[in-house]
Amino acid sequence: MLLIIFWSLSNTALAKDFGKQGATFEIKEEGFVSMMQRKLQDVNLTEHEKKMKDLARKRVEEPTAISGITRATKTISHSFDPSYILDEDVFLPYGKLLYASGTRVNPLDHMEWNGKIVFVDGRDRSQIAWVKDNYLKLNKVFDKNEEELPQNLSSQNKDNVGHTTTSLDTKIILMGGRPLEVEIEVGSPIYFDQFGELTSRFNIVHVPAIVEQEGKYLKVTEVNIDGNK
Repeated sequence: MLLIIFWSLSNTALAKDFGKQGATFEIKEEGFVSMMQRKLQDVNLTEHEKKMKDLARKRVEEPTAISGITRATKTISHSFDPSYILDEDVFLPYGKLLYASGTRVNPLDHMEWNGKIVFVDGRDRSQIAWVKDNYLKLNKVFDKNEEELPQNLSSQNKDNVGHTTTSLDTKIILMGGRPLEVEIEVGSPIYFDQFGELTSRFNIVHVPAIVEQEGKYLKVTEVNIDGNK
């Protein structure tokens, strides 16, 4: 009995209210919206918007160059098969089946492509001069022996002026450089190989490079414009 009474008194003592000891603080968590508003107040939105516009303009004016592609030091060619396998049936307008899914189709079996795709590095002035010499439409056909040749012809290509051909289907594609500036300079539409999709597809590792039809295949030629074979 004494043990029970002693245990009861001990618990009473342990449960005694000792009051407040020291300073107390209210526990309060900042809401997400309040936190974001506070952080936004610390941001100069005008300056941030200007930086974003400058970054976007820079990416348009000078896209990221395709890595791993260098200037050609010799002229070599390889073939590219444009065939692809259909992943669904193809029907004619009146409902007749033309190709079944899984059929291997080569577009060049049914068409001829007289154009060219020319890949160059827009940062290389000699490659831009080469494009001007060979792929810009001239007002008349010049003989290489004529005294008055177009002013944009570089000396390395004046001997080839009689053989220069141009086509409305020729596309000039940069893998580096500033496409808008080059387009103004050459006076012709200029494209850019975004993310290296085309150079990778055609297995191009050196530029300048030309893609053109040869029979049922595309011929890809990497050109040494310095003339040293």
